[in-house]
Amino acid sequence: MKFNITKLVLPVNELGRDYVVGDIHGHVSKLEDQLTAISFDKSKDRLICVGDLIDRGPESAQALDLLDEDWFFSVMGNHEYLMLSGLKHQNSNDRLVWIQNGGEWITTAARDRWDHWFEKIESMPVGIEVVSSSGRKYGIVHADFPGRDWADFDNFSDDELQRCLWSRNNFRSEAKHTVRGIDTIFHGHSVSQGKLELGNRTYIEPGVYQGADFIILPLD
Repeated sequence: MKFNITKLVLPVNELGRDYVVGDIHGHVSKLEDQLTAISFDKSKDRLICVGDLIDRGPESAQALDLLDEDWFFSVMGNHEYLMLSGLKHQNSNDRLVWIQNGGEWITTAARDRWDHWFEKIESMPVGIEVVSSSGRKYGIVHADFPGRDWADFDNFSDDELQRCLWSRNNFRSEAKHTVRGIDTIFHGHSVSQGKLELGNRTYIEPGVYQGADFIILPLD
């Protein structure tokens, strides 16, 4: 399955603040509660997710509906990839893997909503780049960044783009190298005990589906 968008570059938010959040995994109500607690203003603030909006939680349909909101942005996670590949593109192996890893909610979801969800998932980028009002450049990629320079993104092969969604190599090896051309890259996918910093990469997936709170960080 080919990716329609590899990298989305967001303009500087001149009105409010930008935040980044870890994997949502169908826990929208909990996310909304934490956004309220930090006085998140949907009229001017933006929330950028590291992917995996769906599965393992009770509100996967509501999580996909976030993609319709002007204040919400997300990169594609491996769970969105599996849903699109398994359902729309009829990849039987991906469909089985998806169902076995939390995708069973789709059996009770309204069929007439699927096409809209497919369209929204297809429009999810593999990476997001955003510059804060202070001039710092941030990258958001779901699982890993298999390059040494942020500019490598523009020339990634299909295999390297897949690694952006699936790989845990740098996480498992605790690689502390610095990716050039970017101040900080945020990842989810791999569960850690709180925020984990390796080089200039920050992992913010604490395992909300296991009962942890979201990690929501301001980009400033």
